[in-house]
Amino acid sequence: MSAGTKTAPLYGWRHLAATAPGFLFFANHNAEHDKCRRMGALIYNPAFSAHPTHRMFTPDQLHTISAQLALKSDRTQLIELDGAPIIVKQLEAPLKHWGYPVLNTLARLLGQPMLRAVPAPGGSEAQAIEIARLRSLAAAGVSVPEVLHVTPEWFALSFLGATSVDQLLRQQPEQGQQHWENGLQAILDLHRLGQTASQCFARNMIAHEGQISFIDFEDDPSKVMPLAAAQARDWLLYLHSTAYILNMKTQDIAQVFLGYVQQDDAAVQREVKRAARAFGWLRILPNKRKPWGRDVVSAQAAGQVLHFIAKQNT
Repeated sequence: MSAGTKTAPLYGWRHLAATAPGFLFFANHNAEHDKCRRMGALIYNPAFSAHPTHRMFTPDQLHTISAQLALKSDRTQLIELDGAPIIVKQLEAPLKHWGYPVLNTLARLLGQPMLRAVPAPGGSEAQAIEIARLRSLAAAGVSVPEVLHVTPEWFALSFLGATSVDQLLRQQPEQGQQHWENGLQAILDLHRLGQTASQCFARNMIAHEGQISFIDFEDDPSKVMPLAAAQARDWLLYLHSTAYILNMKTQDIAQVFLGYVQQDDAAVQREVKRAARAFGWLRILPNKRKPWGRDVVSAQAAGQVLHFIAKQNT
């Protein structure tokens, strides 16, 4: 499980950076609708078919995108189209994960469904999953990227900036708790809409104009575990990716974190507290980044918080 990266991903390059058991509607919606129409794009309609050959961009715009994609091999690219930035995500090779059976066995032995492997297939299947999830989440009212165009080889998303919660925590430590709590509130709001993220790390939460948006949906946890477990997983992945960055005492992190979790559904609360009892032992891991690396120290910091939560709820 990887806690995060120092820079925000271009809306879903998880498999280039890290994997783990791991956009927005525009703030000024009417103005951005006008901009998209000037670009020749159709505005996203949740009821519209996801058929990959549907044309939303003009032939000239498609030519511009193809020319830009040919210049770099990056799978995910920020491209300027008629003066407006968009994100284009190309297909990646189908993925094989030999560790899935191990994770599923561990989840069964520990009685922790949130540990179940969440298949991230890559290729056209991953693209279909992400497009479907983006449209479903948008229809539910979640702040996610807008799907602008879909082809069999790539699809285009709206862009609202590249500043993640992870970046804010690192770059503005004096305001760290405020940024962190904004992320906690965004997760709570997501769950109140009956939804779950995919890889709920701080790097996959984009801050823009006072709003937090979720990105990176190439898998769907709710397909392999109960919704309550998937939502509890959101809380724990966020804690895992942030606890080691925060300039706060462990006790304070635990109390603030628990304050938000306790506003969630009772079943989600039970899953989080059960996980706290199971994973509090992670606190015994080394807390020095060198030579152990970020993954170890992030797990150790999260383990400290979970141990405190477990003690408070015994």
